[in-house]
Amino acid sequence: MQEKGFMQSLFDFSFENFVFPKLVKFLYTLVIFLMALVYLFIVIGGFSQGTGTGLAALIFGPVIIILYLVFIRAWMEVTIVLFRIYENTNILAGKEKDGSV
Repeated sequence: MQEKGFMQSLFDFSFENFVFPKLVKFLYTLVIFLMALVYLFIVIGGFSQGTGTGLAALIFGPVIIILYLVFIRAWMEVTIVLFRIYENTNILAGKEKDGSV
């Protein structure tokens, strides 16, 4: 199995090279950015509803965001581990990284 670039992997119809491991860093960064943006909107919306709601969003929002990030990070790590198990199993089964089977 020869390592290919992102675009080559994207159009690899044999699914020998995977796209997700190449995207995982970008996706996690995007998730963090979007969670921060959502938190900002929730806090602003909370304060528009009233001071108590805004303060509750300000205090409890980070806890909820961190919990979401923990679950998303765990899911991504499990997925990457599965890809690594696949790669290591191929090596143990005799498939070389140079493309020979």
